[in-house]
Amino acid sequence: METGNDASEGYFMGADCGSGSVRVGICDSDGKLLASSKEDISTNNPRSGFYEQSSDEIWECLCRSAKAAMKKLPRVTPDKIKGIGFDATCSLVVLDKKDEPISVSTGYTPPGMADDNKWNVIMWRDHRASAETDFINSTKHEVLKYVGGQVSIEMEAPKLLWLKKNKPLTYKAAGRFMDLTDFLAYRATGIDVRSKCTTACKWTYLPHKATDSKNSTQGWSSDFWDSIGLGDIVDCKYSPIGSDVRHIGTAIGNGLTEKAAKELGLLKGTPVGVGLIDAHAGALGMLGAKISDEKGNEVPLERRLALVCGTSACHLTLSKKPYFVPGVWGPFRDAVVPGYWVLEPGQSAVGALMDFIIKSHWAYKFVKSEAEKNDMSVFDLLNDHLKTLKSLQQGSEGKLSTAPSLSGFEQVLPTASHYMDVVQMKKAIWEAKQGKPSPTPTAVNTKKIWRNKIAYLTKNLHCLPDYYGNRCPFADPTMRGMMSGLSVFNTAGAAKSAGMDELAIRYLAIMQALAYSTRQILESLESKGVPPVSVIFMCGGVSKNEVFVQQHADITGVRIATPRDDETVLIGAATAGACAGGSFKNLEDAMKSMSHVGSVTEPDKTLALALYHERKYQVFKRMYRDHLAYRAIMKGSPTSDVSTDSCATTQCATVPTCDIM
Repeated sequence: METGNDASEGYFMGADCGSGSVRVGICDSDGKLLASSKEDISTNNPRSGFYEQSSDEIWECLCRSAKAAMKKLPRVTPDKIKGIGFDATCSLVVLDKKDEPISVSTGYTPPGMADDNKWNVIMWRDHRASAETDFINSTKHEVLKYVGGQVSIEMEAPKLLWLKKNKPLTYKAAGRFMDLTDFLAYRATGIDVRSKCTTACKWTYLPHKATDSKNSTQGWSSDFWDSIGLGDIVDCKYSPIGSDVRHIGTAIGNGLTEKAAKELGLLKGTPVGVGLIDAHAGALGMLGAKISDEKGNEVPLERRLALVCGTSACHLTLSKKPYFVPGVWGPFRDAVVPGYWVLEPGQSAVGALMDFIIKSHWAYKFVKSEAEKNDMSVFDLLNDHLKTLKSLQQGSEGKLSTAPSLSGFEQVLPTASHYMDVVQMKKAIWEAKQGKPSPTPTAVNTKKIWRNKIAYLTKNLHCLPDYYGNRCPFADPTMRGMMSGLSVFNTAGAAKSAGMDELAIRYLAIMQALAYSTRQILESLESKGVPPVSVIFMCGGVSKNEVFVQQHADITGVRIATPRDDETVLIGAATAGACAGGSFKNLEDAMKSMSHVGSVTEPDKTLALALYHERKYQVFKRMYRDHLAYRAIMKGSPTSDVSTDSCATTQCATVPTCDIM
């Protein structure tokens, strides 16, 4: 169905390549998404931790999606598309010297047969280069200062080193190593231009060092590449990884080639903008939106944070000067908006973790069946079920199932809604932040507070969300998840509804853990001088989950703004295309025109809830220290620096009991 109105500036196409699909959208100069289309792409998983894709398949899916999106808007003819922009995951594409795909796969190859060159992309989430990551970080090279002190296993340098060591023939035959979004722009234009976004954020490129606009290679550190054994890249004057690096939205050459235009269903010469990483496209598509603070003043870019949450999550902040935060990627100058430095903390698994917690639970089949009966998603069913459970906490309207899987919620819980002494409550919150014992505030009216407060359902269930490693603030891919407060559960048929209770509470606990992780990230930024965040702009599939959004607002204490249009990443890519087409003076103006707030979720400032989350947060931090202590014990190492004993005098001190909980 067609929506929106004609815009005199024309229309813009954005193409997004995610982990599992390619999407193409068409929007107008107001950033209104008018039509979109999607195609799934294949992933090869030859062994644990190895993930590969095909650049040819990705391009073919993108072209079909572009034609399908155009078909949905018959009034928008190819001549009305004034620009196209690409975004993608930060996956590594390998091409030979004739620009043909060359295999990165380690799958079994029968004797006498060549590798299947279809699989020429090492995905961002591929963890094959663990040893290479450790080696690069052991050099402690100066450029690592700009990636939080150490490269991530998700970045490109470790993958290149792995290829050289483990597939030397592939490495030697390669002509180009490209971030996926740069490959898409190259395939579209025939000109090899790299993005400051991809090279700075994933390749150790330093844009602020490239002071000569005609010599992009100034941003590369020859000493770094030599020190990690990839000096041959320097010898080639960086042509395999990018000798021409430009801002997002810069027009590339003469636009689409005749071949690419035919494949996409567009016109030769349609402007193509330098692209960006998919998460950064989400930030580009919403950070420019108008929003005011409590005094009615426009919130400056430096006080905004983009939280792009899908399979994983990326938190992005912009600032006029560089801030160095251990464990946080960046600062990267000009990686999103020219003139601004970017910090990029994040979480390795968000939507993927929520899916895992739900689908690995014994009651999942029952819950899925119930969702299908009610024509709703599993997430919506669990959210509705949490609302039912919260009303049962009072005891007057019923009680939770007595199955022993409810982490203590088979007992009626004491409650409180108002406190006779607000000062006393605020003092208790302050003491909780310090990890100190605090007395129970005097409570009255003990029947109402639990209604409408689903957060309390997880009183005895605590989680660490690092099932796939910790990206920030510890930058440790070997970290693992934890869940404390589990009990025996009954899997008999009659207890299936009890299983849904237990699953709903686990699901809530993992969402809260992700929110506590975001709070930890915000505190890490502020500890190094980054201005406090006034508003979090949240987009991505998980941002459509109202419980997830509200828990983040309550736990961080920060307003959450969600965009007017769901497909913010597509709009960000289209914004780069609009800038390339000359429809706006610069990228910042394009952002302001094409970004819009849809709704704002305010944090619940109830003091009892604040105290509850403060104490849960102390448990969260304590679990990290305990996890490190367990690992130290198993290695036979002294644990005095990470043990529970040392926690007793820190902010991770044991959380005191409180009757209101």
